[in-house]
Amino acid sequence: MDCLMNYEHAIVRTEGEIAILLCSGCGIKIAEGTSHEDREHYCTMCMSGNCKARFKTDD
Repeated sequence: MDCLMNYEHAIVRTEGEIAILLCSGCGIKIAEGTSHEDREHYCTMCMSGNCKARFKTDD
């Protein structure tokens, strides 16, 4: 299945054929699916300015 697209603005991690949308501010999982809108996405805590999480990278 090749329905996963390349993202310029959205932060998306792929696991097999699943595209996991991450918050652009802190990196928590927002949604799962096969495609997402290519724009920055933020969790409700980042939107309110009260998010204490930090963006995590997979090393």
